[in-house]
Amino acid sequence: MNHINSYIYTPIEIQLANEIANRLKDPAGLSQFLKYTKEVPHEILRQFLNNACSVSDNYVEKSRAAIFVSNVKKYKLYGDAYPRN
Repeated sequence: MNHINSYIYTPIEIQLANEIANRLKDPAGLSQFLKYTKEVPHEILRQFLNNACSVSDNYVEKSRAAIFVSNVKKYKLYGDAYPRN
């Protein structure tokens, strides 16, 4: 059976993606954040969001969005074996 990607998002997914975009000050990343809401558990996305937002300005090399995306990509690659703390 073929896997069908659904691009229909629930209101909860849309709300979470908007929250991520707003908190990271990255409205251009909204479509990517929406995609993540289908691929990664929401509690993990919130954990990564809180982590990215709590990093001191001195340690942000590119952007908080880059930190968030990096964590999501690592999680998608390694799954639950990726440490989230």
